[in-house]
Amino acid sequence: MTYKILVYFSIIAIGYATRRSKFLDENAGAILTKIIIYITLPVIIIKAVTSIRIRPELFSLTIFGMISAFAILIVGWFIFIRSKLSDATKGSLILTLCGLNLAIFAYPFAQLIWGNTGLTYMAMFDIGNALIIYTLGYSIALRYSSDDDFSVKVVLKKLITFPPLLAFLTALILNFSEMKIPYIISQLFGTVGGANTFLSLITIGIYLNFKHVLREIRYVTFGIGAKYLAGFAIGTSLYFVSKVIAPNDPIMANIAFLSAVMPTPLLSLIYSVEKNLDPEVAGGMITITVMLSSLMLFFVSTQ
Repeated sequence: MTYKILVYFSIIAIGYATRRSKFLDENAGAILTKIIIYITLPVIIIKAVTSIRIRPELFSLTIFGMISAFAILIVGWFIFIRSKLSDATKGSLILTLCGLNLAIFAYPFAQLIWGNTGLTYMAMFDIGNALIIYTLGYSIALRYSSDDDFSVKVVLKKLITFPPLLAFLTALILNFSEMKIPYIISQLFGTVGGANTFLSLITIGIYLNFKHVLREIRYVTFGIGAKYLAGFAIGTSLYFVSKVIAPNDPIMANIAFLSAVMPTPLLSLIYSVEKNLDPEVAGGMITITVMLSSLMLFFVSTQ
């Protein structure tokens, strides 16, 4: 686990170094973002959702994921909605409190500690989390973007043509219909999807700007504090609810708690880039929350 965390930070550092050395710039970051949105992320979503067996009794975890992502988003909304920040920065800060980074950051941990059972449980939690990120998160990005006229019609049009959401719905249909992905396509998905983590972390590094984050340190600090306070409160509540729902299943309770205190989702950065918000603040929030959640995971994994 420690090795994997160090690798993640090393890749972010490489992305940061390429920008500082002017080898890559924000234009390159924008191109990488498009590759992630239109190719690697949809592939990852289809591969992850179709690889688990969705049992009816596990849908409580999906509801927990929706509750966690929505509740933390509401906290962020109330904190930043009346701030004097620009719409771009305000939108990115709200986005950083919309959802949790599970697929890239926490899945390996769940599998390491609890095996395939832990991975399946966290994936079920992530389905609810993803629904909030792909719908409300993208709607918020549109709301604060200077590139689009915000209206219900525009939001619905963008949502129904948003590649990750389409991939998510397709994956659910494939899973419920028990259709098998052909072997050659599965191998292709494995190769393409394998690039998603690397591209995402490199993109974080490219947009990481410590000076800009420090200029907004007051709001960034508020955001991080609110995220973890809300996450701990929600996670603790869901832990005890899980104990009531499944008293003989300690893994469910542990997954419900830990998932609620995971880092800011990478899509907050990707949305910020695509909609010309404030990707530098989003990148800073992601990096800081990854550091904090890494410490939590390291502590749990050594117990």
